[in-house]
Amino acid sequence: MATPASPRRPHFIFIVQTHFLHIMVEEEYFWGVQLDSKTKEIEWNPEKNFPKEEKEDGMPIPRHSLMIKQAILSHEAAEGEMAVIEAEAVGYAQSNIKTLISVLVQGKDHQRSLDLVFHDAPVKLRLIKGSGPVHLVGAHGVAYRYMGEDDSSDDEDGMGEEMDDEDDEEEVDVKPPNKKIKKEETPAKGSPSKRGGKK
Repeated sequence: MATPASPRRPHFIFIVQTHFLHIMVEEEYFWGVQLDSKTKEIEWNPEKNFPKEEKEDGMPIPRHSLMIKQAILSHEAAEGEMAVIEAEAVGYAQSNIKTLISVLVQGKDHQRSLDLVFHDAPVKLRLIKGSGPVHLVGAHGVAYRYMGEDDSSDDEDGMGEEMDDEDDEEEVDVKPPNKKIKKEETPAKGSPSKRGGKK
């Protein structure tokens, strides 16, 4: 006996119409720092002196990101010196992440390509071993979101209303007049015909 197929779950699609236009503008700026015996730690926190609550009216709130592309041990470092770099940043669910990102050795491996992106400040970078100098090079990204009314939606609504008016003018229900049709009377059976008469 065949097993009856289970009914399909209904699939709902929700469409939200809005008259606001979102525009995202992104910019990147060259970024670089130096870690050495005098500066063992730096903190990247562009929003520290510019809180979100103190933004000017009408100005978009910027979103910052840090991209580290390279770590370079300077030629000034002593031969065979090892430089170890550590990063501390905020991870998923506000967890604190502390990990090594590069180990450089003068004369063997003095340059390292990196592909690190930090979206949440602050980010702390430390030189935990060696005297450097170590140069970290990358980009500082800034994204702005603008919101405005979409004028094209009003034009589309106006065109739609005009088309509806044209449809209303064309769709006129014209019914043909009722015609009265005369039915011929059929002579009853057994009645003498008017043409023949009685013989």
